[in-house]
Amino acid sequence: MTMNAPHLRTLVAATLAASLALPVAAEYYEGQTIRIVIPFSAGGGTDTFGRLIATHLGQHIPGNPTVIAENATGAGGLMGSNEFFRSERDGLTLLTASGHLNLRAFLGLEGLELDLNDLEPVVAAPMGHITALHSNANISEATELMGIEGRITKGITDPVGLIESIVALEMFGLEYRPVPGFGGRGDTRLAFERGELMVNTQSTPAFNASVVPLIEEGTAMAAYAIGFIDADGNPVRDPAAPDILTAPELYEQIHGEMPSGEAWEAYKVVANLVQNTRGTIWVFDDAPEEARAALRAGVDAMVMDDAFQAAAADILEGYEIISGEGLDQIKAELDAAPTEILDWLRDMMTEKFEVTFTQR
Repeated sequence: MTMNAPHLRTLVAATLAASLALPVAAEYYEGQTIRIVIPFSAGGGTDTFGRLIATHLGQHIPGNPTVIAENATGAGGLMGSNEFFRSERDGLTLLTASGHLNLRAFLGLEGLELDLNDLEPVVAAPMGHITALHSNANISEATELMGIEGRITKGITDPVGLIESIVALEMFGLEYRPVPGFGGRGDTRLAFERGELMVNTQSTPAFNASVVPLIEEGTAMAAYAIGFIDADGNPVRDPAAPDILTAPELYEQIHGEMPSGEAWEAYKVVANLVQNTRGTIWVFDDAPEEARAALRAGVDAMVMDDAFQAAAADILEGYEIISGEGLDQIKAELDAAPTEILDWLRDMMTEKFEVTFTQR
């Protein structure tokens, strides 16, 4: 679920009022240190989100604990995530996860012990993704997508880390050829710029910074945004790119009806999970109730603080923090994901990209 700023402010205010009406044991965190594990290297998007929260949260949690952020890197986030999952469930150790790490845990990636069924979100932030086509696709507008001749070349880094863009291609039923061996999305964007790849998906901020200039010079065109999905299953445009059609909207323009079938159902699961949890702070759901209540109260107060809002505006690049009932909606969407669609995602990733999962 994604929210516009007025809705979010109203929701946060209501949640804050409700939380203040409940007794929160200030002494639980008094004199304590909360450790936020960041399973990725310093400087990336997940790291900057985790450090943003670590910098501001402690002063708003009842008891004013010290909050520190620690990078525990290795194996694409697995080492730090597994370290967190083996820690004490006392509310003193939290985890910062990316949307794609959340998806890896949700699907049960082999070697990853993290299980979202055992966690409760404390705070999250969304981020969108946009797909572009190179001019060598030889079409004049995105509605001609299905008329591209030959197989579409797509650069592959970690397949699960690109899953929203892969599932979009599956939803359209496009023939695409994965080109493996890229280290990251930045590498795929450079290959796209050189004309070596026909399709490329970047985060919306990266798209605005690096792909829009290619569009302006005629090297590329915006095809579609991944967008978000509302509670009724309808597409919602990326708030940072409201003029770009979402993939299901483009599908409807091409075919005269909304998409259907397993790939569409998978798209609805993946789009929200990956994009609404671009950065997520998690706590164990069986941590002491007073700890979880204090964390929620701290977040509700933090997001209303002017200093936090100013710092967040630079780091979150136009997206709004999700807290309160918005977090409950994320958890509800995870719980509601159909088992057969999760199986379809696992099977597709295994068959096409040799990714292995331990089903839960």
